[in-house]
Amino acid sequence: MRNVYLADYARSAFSRAHPRKPEVDAWADTRSDALLASVLDGLLARSDVDGAAVEDLSIGCALPVKEQWSFGGRYPLWLAERLGPKGQACATRQIDQQCGSGLAALRNTAREIQAGAVEVGMAGGVENMTRVPMGPALFKEGVLTSPDALQQADWLALDVVLNMGLTAERLATSAGISRAAMDALALSSHQRAASADAAGHFAGERLTLNNAAGEPISVDSNIRADTSAERLAGLDPVFMQGGMVTAGNSSPLTSGAAATLLMSEPALHQHGISPLARVVAIADCGVKPEEMGAGAAAAIQRALKQAQLTPNDISVWEINEAFAAVPLDAMGKLSLDPENVNIWGGAMALGHPLGATGIRLAGTLGRLLQHRQQRYGCAAACIGGGQGIAIILERC
Repeated sequence: MRNVYLADYARSAFSRAHPRKPEVDAWADTRSDALLASVLDGLLARSDVDGAAVEDLSIGCALPVKEQWSFGGRYPLWLAERLGPKGQACATRQIDQQCGSGLAALRNTAREIQAGAVEVGMAGGVENMTRVPMGPALFKEGVLTSPDALQQADWLALDVVLNMGLTAERLATSAGISRAAMDALALSSHQRAASADAAGHFAGERLTLNNAAGEPISVDSNIRADTSAERLAGLDPVFMQGGMVTAGNSSPLTSGAAATLLMSEPALHQHGISPLARVVAIADCGVKPEEMGAGAAAAIQRALKQAQLTPNDISVWEINEAFAAVPLDAMGKLSLDPENVNIWGGAMALGHPLGATGIRLAGTLGRLLQHRQQRYGCAAACIGGGQGIAIILERC
């Protein structure tokens, strides 16, 4: 297979989402397809790549229902000014692999380039969790359903599987992860994200975009620089009585979009672009659905085997903080140094707009490799329903 490169990456600011309090979300009045289109335009403008050169667009979205249904990815393509008029020959698709949707979209376009079918492609992800809220509300509306046969299956605790917080509780218990450890990681996530933001590290990836009211939005609103160990310790569990998972050691509801520009080696030379990283391996796998958070570690192990590398070969890690238990489980199983994991903070501080998160993980990983001048990095996420996905990048 041919080499494929992460040429560039950009995202919107990530805004706190709240279905019952839309006023807290800067993107509350912005459709997901329009938000992603703005990011696609911003990335192409910054990279100085003609939209007519883009041959493939894959879009990740964990809840592709209601207005997040995108006609197979055509709506964001048509709404993007740099793609719509020129990109009619561009193939598109929308991919739902839950929290792994963004990385799955990146993998799909990368495979097209590796196979020699495409020279230039884009992969994006988006979620507006104010306008299209999480699953429980959609189940109540009848937009989402589950098969009766599975509800009676004696091997599947579907009541747990459909509640991500309960799966995090089970993972923490089975892995021996304490409430104190989860709160400590949450505090670190906010402190690291606040420091990275103050140092300007996010300026290279975060675009200033106008919302529906014409207001420029450029600040991630989930970072709590003033949080403390005492404040986190005082939060009540939210998913089960006597549990350990709280709003503080979980990722918040978030709205946002992100995109990557992917190229073959000849395309890099043609467009005069110095890429962030080469895609070395992308792997996914299944795990026990009631402990879905274990999927991140399992996918990392599969990706390492695919790349013929070991954890010691990896200098930078981005492991999605859907819940604090997820990276803690991976760090324990793989004996990772916490100092090298989520160096600029993670989803507990930055937010987790489901379909966009995988793109952010890969993009931030590429930028960190460049910033630290290190060779290999790995990004991973657990996936609702009992899966995991991971990508390994090599700095160019």
